[in-house]
Amino acid sequence: MSKKILVICATGKVGVELVKLLNESGEKIKAVSREPLSASKKFSAPVETIKFDFDTPETFVPALNEVDRVFLMARPGDNESDKAAIPFIDEAKKKGIKHIVNLTAMGAETDDNFMLRRLEKYIESSGIPYTHLRPNWFMQNFNSGPMYADIKYTGALHLPAGDAKVSFIDVRDIAAAGVSVLKNEKHFGEAYTLTGNESINHFEVVEILSGVSNKKISYIPISDETARASLKQAGAAAGQIERWSNFFKKVREGFSSGVSDDIISLINRPPITFKKYAEDYAAWWN
Repeated sequence: MSKKILVICATGKVGVELVKLLNESGEKIKAVSREPLSASKKFSAPVETIKFDFDTPETFVPALNEVDRVFLMARPGDNESDKAAIPFIDEAKKKGIKHIVNLTAMGAETDDNFMLRRLEKYIESSGIPYTHLRPNWFMQNFNSGPMYADIKYTGALHLPAGDAKVSFIDVRDIAAAGVSVLKNEKHFGEAYTLTGNESINHFEVVEILSGVSNKKISYIPISDETARASLKQAGAAAGQIERWSNFFKKVREGFSSGVSDDIISLINRPPITFKKYAEDYAAWWN
């Protein structure tokens, strides 16, 4: 009989959707957060929540108790997320975890020095059955965080992305893929690149957003130097600025433009289009 599924970063964009789908499928879930009481308010149905922090090792065992599968997302935005997660992986091995589904990033496998690839390799060497999910840029970045704030308060998107194309993916599809791999051992040892079924640039992005919101939204390409200066003025740490800059350098080089069919094989349907995403979230940009 299956035990509970532990969802790390359960209140994040993917985590909330994953918890919802797992709940609907009848799985027993343990959602973890630094603030479990406030986290529970994010879920559409009652979910067991428990305190967890990668910086507090004493939270690992309570989180792993009565669990046999883990959906892992190491701290997003951390340049050393692998170092933060490795002690947890060690504890998961001691507890006999049967499967880790690791949310990483598109193209992580191409750079052994990238922290998410270092974490992938550590999981692979741990002996715990694993599956890597490597998504491209989230569509939902346009209705949350700094990109959304930029659109909301300036009416424009200012990014150092040039006219490069990106095969954006909806977090709802990532969550659906997560459910699929958590429920089937055939995915042990596999890695999947998750993208949408089209590659579009940011001029096309704002055209679609403008169309669904009946509000003119512009895209203004900026230089890497301007982006760095803006981030520094906003108080971003040097490591964060460097990481953000490197990500967009890869975007400009076409690194994020590829389209993969992996998502279709996991969710048995075409992925959500950017237009459909925009229609579903139109109220955010009004």
